[in-house]
Amino acid sequence: MEGFCWVLALVALAFYDCSSGTHFTICPLAFAGIDWCPGCGLGRSISLLFHGEIKESITMHPLGMFAVIILIFRIFILTKNHFKTYGSRN
Repeated sequence: MEGFCWVLALVALAFYDCSSGTHFTICPLAFAGIDWCPGCGLGRSISLLFHGEIKESITMHPLGMFAVIILIFRIFILTKNHFKTYGSRN
């Protein structure tokens, strides 16, 4: 289930249009009126990366590319463990 959620999140970010000027946030720091947050901009950075705008992605959040690599690795591990667990039952 976790792997499915990560894949769905990455697909949603691939289709997200950052140029619209508005974005949805669930950041508690943004709601509290604090301008700086270490995680804000990460989703937009990933979306820009998926649209091939690498320079803008790094400018938005320098860890966006690293986050994608970690998420893809996590999806791979979850998928591998799933098939190892459920594949051995047959």
